[in-house]
Amino acid sequence: MKYALIASTLLVISGLGFEPSTVVAQTVKKPSTTATTPQTTVTTFQTPNYSVRVFRQGTQTRMNVFDRKTNKLQLNAAPVQVQNSDQQTSYTTSEGERLFRISVDGSGNKSVEINGPGQVIQETTN
Repeated sequence: MKYALIASTLLVISGLGFEPSTVVAQTVKKPSTTATTPQTTVTTFQTPNYSVRVFRQGTQTRMNVFDRKTNKLQLNAAPVQVQNSDQQTSYTTSEGERLFRISVDGSGNKSVEINGPGQVIQETTN
């Protein structure tokens, strides 16, 4: 950060005489705002228990998964791997011991699958 120090001398009237005084002011340069990379939504959908958004931010594909039952964000802009096939596109990432897979087939059917220790959750839109 850059600082500028400004000092000036003033004469202050005190009682019958004058007293010299110094006034000091400091200014701080504002930090520059960082440019945010625009986001483009790839797919978004809701199941009975989850809200999902897959999006591109720059060259990276990312995923948000929100648990509607617990009202908690499970993934926030997590980078994903994209797998394309003739039948569907899958977006996969892991966090801790959980694996998240979002799939979109050629007919527009979408699903969310969460695999954790001793637990598999799978929900579809259609």
